[in-house]
Amino acid sequence: MINNKASKLAIILLVLIFSAFFIPGCGAADTDIELDTDVGAPETEAPITEDGPIAIGLSWMEDTEEDPGEDMQVYIDAVTETGAVAVRLALITDADEARDALADVDAIIMTGGEDIDPAEYGEEADENLEDVNKDRDTNDFLLLKAAVDMDMPVLATCRGLQVLNVMQGGTLIQDIPTQVDTNILHRSLDEVDFVFHNVTVDKDSLVDQIMGTTKLDANSWHHQAIKDLGNGLTVTGKADDGIIEIIEMDEKTFVLGVQFHPEWHVAEGQGEYIAFFERLYTEAENYKNQLAPAA
Repeated sequence: MINNKASKLAIILLVLIFSAFFIPGCGAADTDIELDTDVGAPETEAPITEDGPIAIGLSWMEDTEEDPGEDMQVYIDAVTETGAVAVRLALITDADEARDALADVDAIIMTGGEDIDPAEYGEEADENLEDVNKDRDTNDFLLLKAAVDMDMPVLATCRGLQVLNVMQGGTLIQDIPTQVDTNILHRSLDEVDFVFHNVTVDKDSLVDQIMGTTKLDANSWHHQAIKDLGNGLTVTGKADDGIIEIIEMDEKTFVLGVQFHPEWHVAEGQGEYIAFFERLYTEAENYKNQLAPAA
């Protein structure tokens, strides 16, 4: 009897010792799983880890909290359709903030929006100049310069193309309807919906590679356009009236500017335009891999 009791006590003691060592480890495993789920969220403002998914930053458009607004949402949707995480970047006010913001992403999209202040390219405001946002001008020039300096992949849409041109010393047509002799509409007269027009794309250019064609029926919603081309840029697409629609930055891995809105093409059912975001994903993945420490 004494031997049986001693055996039982020994077994109980071993069970208690085993439990004391291994139960805390289960709690740590649960925590790791929750963190992985958070990182995989489709749209975030949190930092992305080195081992996390491809993260594509979206330049600041306006102060919003829960609802990003439809113009931002279509960018988010196009990015997440590729499997990347869309990161809405905060308003940037200096170069350090720009570098810090870019540390958390693998590529950026310069979003569409207001007119650029003509003072940025040394001109007085035309009477047909529309809304400008100086905070956004500061944000966009700082962010884009930092990205270009890092050779980070960039897709610049509409206003973004114009920011790229001005940053490189170029100028803008401040109002196409009153300054350009053309019968092509680049924005609908009632400003309700997109108009569409032909864009002729240079053979073997980035957009030809992306879309597999030298002719696009592109959407259009802009009253300004490139006038004098900036330094280090190449025109690779024009509308039939000569308005510049596509530019690339020389000697950079992937800096592409388009005057149209591929994100809205995707949102309105023209699925072939997702190729712009798929290519950006690929370029972002390459960029991330190049920065990864050697094993």
